[in-house]
Amino acid sequence: MKKLVLGFCLLFTVNLYADLVANGFSQYRSNHYQDAIKLWTQACDNGNMDGCYNLAYMYANGKGTLHNEKKAAGLYKRNCDAGDSKACSNLGALYENGVGGIRQDFYKSSRLYAKSCNAGNVNGCYNLGVTYYRGRGVKRDYRIASELYAETCDKGNINGCYNLAKMYRKGKGIPRNKSRAKKLFAKACNMGSGDACSKYRRLDDEGIK
Repeated sequence: MKKLVLGFCLLFTVNLYADLVANGFSQYRSNHYQDAIKLWTQACDNGNMDGCYNLAYMYANGKGTLHNEKKAAGLYKRNCDAGDSKACSNLGALYENGVGGIRQDFYKSSRLYAKSCNAGNVNGCYNLGVTYYRGRGVKRDYRIASELYAETCDKGNINGCYNLAKMYRKGKGIPRNKSRAKKLFAKACNMGSGDACSKYRRLDDEGIK
């Protein structure tokens, strides 16, 4: 089963503090991480959500600073409470993994993924699918997991396609359908998954159409 997707991608915005965020990007691309942190901190302190999100990314990944998942969690929570669905999903991942002194809490992580998913975030929906597949913080439900994987696959999530293909190949909680699995592995393969390519070839060798 593929791992949870962490939406750790930097953001760019256009508003009053866009220059701070943009200049932070310039510093980040030049590997001047500490300068990027200073600029994004200033933007965040002035209420810029993208500045806060990018700052959380830096603390979560130890870019230009020591890893500080607790500080990252605080920033993600600030954004999540303000309606940032990406931050909700990332905060959920921190709680699910229980890293950096953050106490593992599957109940919190599942609720955060649901909040992210309900707001339309693809990574949040994928992570919620993994949560239902594993039964973490929710009652295990393969049907719901498969529906979430299908939804995210349709929206271009490679892991959603791959995981749904595995469920069809094994008949895990849904009717076994190797032909459907092969098509999904092909889709994930075309999206760049080497594992999916290998599994597609195996089904092809079996003569699955």
